[in-house]
Amino acid sequence: MRTSTAARVPTYSLYGEAQQSAPDFWIHSETIASRSRLHNWEIKQHRHESFFQILQIRNGEGDALLGAEKFRLSAGTLVFVPPGFIHGFRFSRDLDGQVITMLAERVASRPDASGHAFAQPRVVHLAQNNDSKFLNATLDRIEGELASGFSPRSALLDAYLDIVLTIAATLADPGAAPQQMAARDRISRLNALIGSHYREHRPAAFYADKLGVSVTHLNRIARAGTGRSMNALLTERLISEAQRNLVFSLLSIQQIAYDLGFSDSAYFIRVFTRVTGETPGAFRERERGKPPSFKT
Repeated sequence: MRTSTAARVPTYSLYGEAQQSAPDFWIHSETIASRSRLHNWEIKQHRHESFFQILQIRNGEGDALLGAEKFRLSAGTLVFVPPGFIHGFRFSRDLDGQVITMLAERVASRPDASGHAFAQPRVVHLAQNNDSKFLNATLDRIEGELASGFSPRSALLDAYLDIVLTIAATLADPGAAPQQMAARDRISRLNALIGSHYREHRPAAFYADKLGVSVTHLNRIARAGTGRSMNALLTERLISEAQRNLVFSLLSIQQIAYDLGFSDSAYFIRVFTRVTGETPGAFRERERGKPPSFKT
């Protein structure tokens, strides 16, 4: 929401301070109460140009003001706020939760579709299921990791963030339009189908038939959810498995090709080379020749 009104809304660094120079960390966590109690439990509307925020509500209630819309907050609510969007909050005095703030580039640059799923603000009301429990537990782990008093383990935090964004992107959002929910469900089902049949080299029409849509519509769904066409998704799945086998198995290149459904290993080599820019043999030699990297 970038209107003349937005131009008058202050841009804050974290959660209420005026913009300062860029921090030397990429992720930060604090309790919602630690700042909101200083402002009578109300955070006036503002925006962050460089930060992506996740609010986790464990107990209590409140309101989230996202642009011109108001959303009710309660126990089990998550709020995702991308950079540049006006937002504000009102919290009850008994509210328990945390706000995680991170550099937006760490979300936008994610290799899968999860970063794209949060290009707009989202309010997710978690149901009582295993995914929701695991999601909350992972958010708690992020908070604990950052509060441990030791230097945060960046790779571990990155992995936790992957889990949070991936699970949250697949959970049904009651505020989403029915067509958005249907599209997310189809992407999930498509991923499962590809995982079961990619070795069979089925055409896009096979997957379209399984999902009850046309090939054109399936390509549209794939591009909207992943940024890639169906043929690209199928090829990437095969090449990804080939790379894993080249590095972690002793199978010959011919055996790997046959295991992945290629009747001609020469054709497999041509496809692999076209996609990756190097032959399977060169890839295996290069990856296995890399010395372990340890930071001290």
